[in-house]
Amino acid sequence: MIKKSQLLLVTLALLSISASSVWAGAWTMPAGKLYTRVAYSEYDSQRFFNENGTSHRYAPNEDYKAELRGKVPRNFDYDEQTWSVYAEYGLLDKLTLIGSLDYKETEWTYQGDPGTASLIDKTAKSSGLGDLNFGLRYRLLATQSGALSLQAMYKTGECYDEEDENFGTDIQRGDGQDDFEMRLQYGQSLYPLIPGYFNVEAGYRWRTQQYADEFTYLLEAGVDITKALYLRTKLDGFANLGNGDSGPTGSYTEIDSNPYEVDLGKLEVTVGYKIIPQLSLEASYFNELYGASTTKGDTWSLALAATLF
Repeated sequence: MIKKSQLLLVTLALLSISASSVWAGAWTMPAGKLYTRVAYSEYDSQRFFNENGTSHRYAPNEDYKAELRGKVPRNFDYDEQTWSVYAEYGLLDKLTLIGSLDYKETEWTYQGDPGTASLIDKTAKSSGLGDLNFGLRYRLLATQSGALSLQAMYKTGECYDEEDENFGTDIQRGDGQDDFEMRLQYGQSLYPLIPGYFNVEAGYRWRTQQYADEFTYLLEAGVDITKALYLRTKLDGFANLGNGDSGPTGSYTEIDSNPYEVDLGKLEVTVGYKIIPQLSLEASYFNELYGASTTKGDTWSLALAATLF
């Protein structure tokens, strides 16, 4: 459930700040042009969204909660560092090839009450490649200042081993399954009114195995502050359609959630600086505003974005 204050924050952000990205949203790359973005990000979370959308300090199960009654609870912390590579290449003026891959280092810890010997600290770690994404964007319609496109994306977990599902000793770097998504995108330049743009997207994600299918959406806006400095904001989210499996039970399982039916809405604010016209440095902040059955946290990111050839 989105609080009024959160909705106001998103609305003001979309109206007042935004970012000029050379090839944003619905626009396709010219034939032979390559856009690539290399980023480093850090994610931190100590809270969790229940399946009803409320958030609280993380606790793994009812047995653990019962053990904590009358005692100082342990602190939960989830940290993730990610190197990511994203690229778009213009196969034709109307057709763009898209791909991305992440390398992750993840860790969660439960820190016990020092005065209670029964509360033993727990730690789990994982590092390596994450999900691989690739797809195509086709421009259906172009105007003098806008574009309407259809994007198809495929995601696979073939880059890592699903044996990481033992959450007591390790962390899986993705859901280990294949997904397919179709998304309709519309982008509109705001020039000459202001040196900016907006982009709206909506799509459907078919998820295999246990996970529920999802409705995906994105609202994006951007503006050039100067010739070199720009701002961008996005509200990027998805909502599950309720057709996933029932959630697992047992140790390290959040009982007020179903990890196979997840919702999440994330606000991004990015400031970018064009070192040269073809190369930009970007700093981003991401806040998870609302969600269900997933962690709630914040992300900071630095990236280099370049247009080549």
